Parts: sequence; C-alpha cells; structure tokens
Amino acid sequence: MKDQDELMKTLASTPLFMTEMPAEGEDNEVLSALQSLIFDGPPEEVATNFKNQGNEAFLDGPRHFKDAIEYYSKGLAVNAPDDKLNAILHVNRAAVNLELGNYRRVLNDCAAALKLDPKNVKALFRSGKALLMLEKLDQARDCVMRGLQIEPKNKALNDILASIDAKKKDIAAKESRSHDRQLKRQQEERMLWDTIKSRGFTVVFTPNGDDETDSDSEERKARPWSRSWSEMHRPTLDAATGKLAFPVLFLYPEFSESDLIASFHEDDAFADHIEAMFGDPAQAPGWDKERAYTPAALELYFETRPDLDSGGGGGASKQLPARRLLKIGQEASLGEVLEHPDFRIVDGFATFFVLSTSSASAAFAKEFRKKYRQKK
Repeated sequence: MKDQDELMKTLASTPLFMTEMPAEGEDNEVLSALQSLIFDGPPEEVATNFKNQGNEAFLDGPRHFKDAIEYYSKGLAVNAPDDKLNAILHVNRAAVNLELGNYRRVLNDCAAALKLDPKNVKALFRSGKALLMLEKLDQARDCVMRGLQIEPKNKALNDILASIDAKKKDIAAKESRSHDRQLKRQQEERMLWDTIKSRGFTVVFTPNGDDETDSDSEERKARPWSRSWSEMHRPTLDAATGKLAFPVLFLYPEFSESDLIASFHEDDAFADHIEAMFGDPAQAPGWDKERAYTPAALELYFETRPDLDSGGGGGASKQLPARRLLKIGQEASLGEVLEHPDFRIVDGFATFFVLSTSSASAAFAKEFRKKYRQKK
C-alpha cells in the first residue's frame, strides 16, 4: 500500500500527470527544467514557439483569447532579430484584440507591424477593419487601398472595401435626410413666425443669462425663428387652415397650482376651456376643497411684462413701468387677447391668472389685485 501511495505521489509531481500547479515556493525540478526549455535556443525559435502556442490558444476559442495575447506578448518580449516574425506576432495579437473589440490596440499593433513589414497585407486589412468599426471611413479606405495595391485580388480586402463604401453611402444618406429635416423645420419656423407677426401678436423671450452673448441677442432679433421653442410645448401652425395654437398656462395663485393647455386654438373662447375644466363638480380639482372655482365665479387676468420689452431689463439706470394686472372676459377668444397691445407671449407660452370671486376666495382675490394697484 505504501509503495502505491509513493507511486501516486511521484506521478502527481510529474508534469505529464499534474492536475494542478505546485504551491508557491514549492520546487519541482522537472517542471522547472521543462519551463526553462521554453526560453532555450535561438531567439527566433523561442519567439516562434510562443507564436505557435498563441495560435493554438486563439483557435481554441474566446475562453483562451487572454492566453493567446499573453503568448504573442511573450514572443515579442524575446526581441528576436527577425522583423517579419515580430510583425506576425503583432498582427496575430491584433487579430485577437479585433475579436475582443479592442480597436485601439488593434491599430497600435498593426502600426508596429507595418513599421517592421510595410507590405504586411494582414496588418493593413485589420487596420482597415478596426477603423471601419470606429467609423473612421476615410482612414479605413486608405488602409484597404494600400493592401489592394499589394494584392489586388485579395477577397477579404475587397469585401471590406465594399463594406466601407456601403457605410459611407449610408452615412451620407442619413446626413442628407437630417439636412432636409432641418431645412423643413427652419421653413416651418419661418412660416410660424410670419403668421404670428401677421396677427399682431408680440413674442418675447426671457434672457438666458451668462449663456447668451450679444451676437446671440442680435441673431434673435434678426431671425426670431432661429430661437428654439420648448420641444414638448410650442406654438404650432396648421398648414392646411393657417390657424395658430399656443400652449397656455392657467395659474391659480391662491393655491400655488397651475394647469397647462398644450394646444389652445387661437379661435377658442376661454369660456369653452373653463367650462371643460370646472363645469363638472365631480371633476373638480383636489385642491379646491370649498368648490370655489366654478365657471361663473372665475375671473381671468394677464400680467403685463414691460421688463421684457427691452430684451431683459434695459439697464439699471432705466426706470421701467410697473407690471399691471389686466382683466379679460371669458367670452373672448385667445386670438383676441393675444392682439392686446400689452399682452406678451413669453417663451412661446400665453399665461393667465385665474381668481375666484366666490365667498371662500374673494378675500384672497381682492388682496391679490391690490398688490398690483400698489405697484408704482
């Protein structure tokens, strides 16, 4: 039994039968001798051995790609005096990194290979493929064309050239469509602005602070349609009818609440929207506990904005008129109110205050109006 145990122990320490590597610090003379053989012999032979081991690891599949890179790196570390062999090691390592998507490393290895072997077609091919993946199409095409000058009938090079050209056409088509959409959008914006101007409506913008330069301000004055509206809520023009619609804000200062009507048609009367929002007691807003906000009890106002007429202030030395609160009738249409010489559409929105004259809210409404009368 003892002899059998000794035999198994001896076999376990023999590299051919090892199931695990020796523990750190544990010597194994046979294994050390075999490992040293890897680095024995001429540098070209050692580097070639590493190249072959790398090739085997690469062919074994993705789980062994890391090992393949390590073998190719060890082969390069030998510094064999053979430029073509070292170029192959670089190109092979590039092939692994190409599979892994490490395109920058691919380009670095291929560049190193081409310095050693300027006519290395694989280096040019893999450079072209990596550049294609990075969408550096002009550079990719240049690499492939250089390769085709060496091997005009190389199928892999011709295939990737077709892919590059197809990608360039696809990008050009997308850019053309994007340009067309942008041009159409600009035309629509210009038509929108021309229609707003023809109605006599006044649009102003709040300043952008430090982000807005003098040139931005001048551009806005010269070409107001170049100013971006909110992407979600913006004035619109129905091309078929020539009618405008605006996002409208109803503010309820008594409760610090608000409603947004995303598309309020210029011909719509305020009464229609008020009735839809407050006409049904069962649909009353949760904040109106006293049911004070009924169509008959509501008054609508807009606030004048003289501070924006001068583009955001007009300077510290200029005394601006105080803001005023002007009442409008519910039967008026939005367009009729927007025509008022003191109304300002601010950043594309038309904003109105809604107050209630019911007994529960009358005191607040009176105090709110009083604040504007006190302003000088």
